[in-house]
Amino acid sequence: MNIMNFTDEKVVNHNNDTLAYNNAIEKKREQLKKSLKQLDRLEKVKPVWSVVQQMDKVSVPTKTIGVYKIIYKPNGKVMSIGQGNVSGRRTRHLSVFKNKGRDIIHSGGSTSGSVVGQKMYRYDDNLNNWLFSFCDCKEKTLASQFEYELQHQILPEFNGLHMGGNN
Repeated sequence: MNIMNFTDEKVVNHNNDTLAYNNAIEKKREQLKKSLKQLDRLEKVKPVWSVVQQMDKVSVPTKTIGVYKIIYKPNGKVMSIGQGNVSGRRTRHLSVFKNKGRDIIHSGGSTSGSVVGQKMYRYDDNLNNWLFSFCDCKEKTLASQFEYELQHQILPEFNGLHMGGNN
């Protein structure tokens, strides 16, 4: 059996790591500068929420980055607040809900899950009782923080507060 010495320079070459690290720092710095400029612009406008509609009837533009609320129609209570690609998240929650609260299993064996979709279905399996509204934040880090703030203010039943603001 041949055992390699992983500290041998031929096996582990760290020479280019410093360059890659410095490039990563510079790219991240540029991303943050862009985000700060965008936040400065967004600070001058108030958040605009979509009209509250039945969850399966809402039209969300495809690349909307923002925050959304899932509302239980019979009592008007916000049950979940989320963020990210709003269209994708709404579709995922709906797919799991429509699959009787079970994860979607794709032909290749991968799964698409939604804890929120599962909780919605268990709480009330009538899709007509679920409403949806969203706010286009136009900036991912803002959406993440906005979600965190709303979750801690509203305390939605389907959210774990330890998860708020996670990407």
